[in-house]
Amino acid sequence: MGSGMQAIDQRLELRRKVLFLAWPAIIENLLHTMVGIVDTAMVGRLGSESLAAVGLGNQIFNISLTVFAALATGSTAIVARHIGAREPEKASEVARQSLTLGVFVSGTVMAILLLGARTFLGILFRSSEAIVLDLGASYIRIVASVLILNYFLIVINAILRGAGDTKTPMRITALVNVINIIGNIIFIYGIGPIPSFGVAGAAIGTAIAQGCGGIIALIVLFRTNILQVRITDSYKPNGVIIRRISNIGVPAGVEQGVMRVGQLMYTIVVSSLGTVAYAAHQVALNAESLSFMPGLGFAVAATTLVGQNLGAKQPQRAEDAAKIARNLGLIVMSLMGVIFFVIPEPIVKVFSRDPDVIALAVVCLRLVAVAQPSLAVWMILSGGLRGAGDTKSIMKIVLVGFLFVRVGLAWLFAIRLGYGLVGAWVAMVIDLVLRSILIQRRFSAGVWKMVRV
Repeated sequence: MGSGMQAIDQRLELRRKVLFLAWPAIIENLLHTMVGIVDTAMVGRLGSESLAAVGLGNQIFNISLTVFAALATGSTAIVARHIGAREPEKASEVARQSLTLGVFVSGTVMAILLLGARTFLGILFRSSEAIVLDLGASYIRIVASVLILNYFLIVINAILRGAGDTKTPMRITALVNVINIIGNIIFIYGIGPIPSFGVAGAAIGTAIAQGCGGIIALIVLFRTNILQVRITDSYKPNGVIIRRISNIGVPAGVEQGVMRVGQLMYTIVVSSLGTVAYAAHQVALNAESLSFMPGLGFAVAATTLVGQNLGAKQPQRAEDAAKIARNLGLIVMSLMGVIFFVIPEPIVKVFSRDPDVIALAVVCLRLVAVAQPSLAVWMILSGGLRGAGDTKSIMKIVLVGFLFVRVGLAWLFAIRLGYGLVGAWVAMVIDLVLRSILIQRRFSAGVWKMVRV
């Protein structure tokens, strides 16, 4: 009886920890998503060409962020291990090396985007209208101008989460999003002596917000008591730590790169269906992104608790934490799926007033509603495996599911068989279901508990 009660108490304690870590991350993602919604709604009122331009611009820009995501994943996993093992000095050194490495990487990516934005768009989206490509290139160049500061924002938030602090990233994101919205209002439409910049205005608002966010994140890192990182510390590259970050980060970067390339190829298929179809695709994606908030929040909790418990030599507790996070996220995201299926039209109308766009987006949102449980399993368990440093398995699953299944079936259903945008979204649903099955099998096998970081 005593051991049974103790097990129950431990599970309740884990559930409290999962919720404690998850809710700030959920709020953070809610704020981030709401800004995406506001951006899309504001740009959408400029017309379908402007909406498509921002969508295409973000496809290119998001590919560049795969490198940042890779470094952030490696930093989070290793920081969490050291915090779990009660080694804050080593965790702090990992944080310093992440900053050093990121300056060189983000500076290189920034230069590439500033010089090649229009060329990349022209090569990848040749079937798009010239005005859409020109607007998209302008958007990329403006946002890319603060890429180094955006890197600091992303990786420092990841480091803090690995250390078990999810509230501070939430507060930073809240402030960044407020700045973004204010900037959009001013620069998209123009206020007083400031003229209307349209799509470029959306980019200016985003760039100002991300730049401020990077500066704020640096100040927070230098002042936090969880880690001992100071501006006067040595930031000389340490090959051993950089290799440790890379061993986890490179597969994570390849995974994100494969996903971004897959998204790009998927977008090429969708954009070839016409401006209305692509605008409907963007609207449906933004509507569906509402369900990402709980999934990403519980994934953050899984990442942190798995990493810290493995660092503390408690693999069973790491597994239990991931399962609790998965189950809680599964419940919430399934409820979101019900909402998407039952009342999609009011959600879609937030993003567009075009009746053709609305009608098509409603069908897509209902389709992806049935895949919300699968999306929950994928997001949260992959978060747990990242916390363990098992990024190679995630990379392989993404390669099969996203690149081959989603893109291949999208081309087959949408173009070859003539089902258009609906066919492309059916392919997305099949991909999500397959990836959820594969990630669950990997997690259940337990190999991730023995990964060395």
